[in-house]
Amino acid sequence: MSTATVLLIAIPLMVVLALAIVFTSTRRRDSRGLGHLSAETKARDRAVSPDLGDRATVSGREIEKAAVLARTGGTDLAVRAEPQPPEPWSPPDEEVVGVTRRQFLNRSAVTMMILGLSGFGAACLAFLWPRARGGFGAVVSLGSVSDVQAAIDSGAGTNAPGFAYFVDAQTYITNYPSDAIDAARSVYDASLLPGMEAGFVALWQKCPHLGCKVPACATSQWFECPCHGSKYNQAGEKRAGPAPRGMDRFPITINNNDMAVDTGAVKLGPAIGTDTTAQGPEGAFCTDVGE
Repeated sequence: MSTATVLLIAIPLMVVLALAIVFTSTRRRDSRGLGHLSAETKARDRAVSPDLGDRATVSGREIEKAAVLARTGGTDLAVRAEPQPPEPWSPPDEEVVGVTRRQFLNRSAVTMMILGLSGFGAACLAFLWPRARGGFGAVVSLGSVSDVQAAIDSGAGTNAPGFAYFVDAQTYITNYPSDAIDAARSVYDASLLPGMEAGFVALWQKCPHLGCKVPACATSQWFECPCHGSKYNQAGEKRAGPAPRGMDRFPITINNNDMAVDTGAVKLGPAIGTDTTAQGPEGAFCTDVGE
């Protein structure tokens, strides 16, 4: 075996042996120190230890016992203080406590919910509450008979003499010829006859076709719808166009020379083909829609 080979084997063995020796000596030194105080620790304890007589060596247990005796006033039992009675409860001052963020948010949410429910409830009550008397949907006073006749003659609200328009009642008032009463009795509702016998007809402004407001024409003396061309004579009876019937109407009442119309009692217009007045157009039409 060559020298180089011997060295390669011997050197690692010597290194491993040296490490083993160092490790073993260290473990012995550590185990010897377990449970024993070093000379430095003993000297430091001697310098701060209480007076325990002529004994030069003091154990750790004795030092701990001496500390307990010093803390408890010379007795091994610690004296427990008597419990103090609880202080009486008093409510906190609201001005000092104030309002927390959580309280603010909770109160805001509850307030908004109450306001929303209140508004919804008020809207429901307003919807269900009976309509106040007066205006459209109720009995509307038009004034004296002479005043209504003057309005018809001047074309008040229409710019067409022979027709008067009353905004509050959404109603046209026109004259009805006395010689057509017999024909009217066989066609119209009994509630409409008193007004017609007095010489007046109250017609709703809406076209029965699709609800457009029907204006009066000064030249033809008819009602002419500008939307789809339906035409009605002065009594509101259909003469042309797509409307399914004549103009709807309201009952007229006359008490002590005062005229009123009941706009809450709508009467459907007469059927197609009804012509109790035999009134033809008295001039040119105002609209050619549907012609």
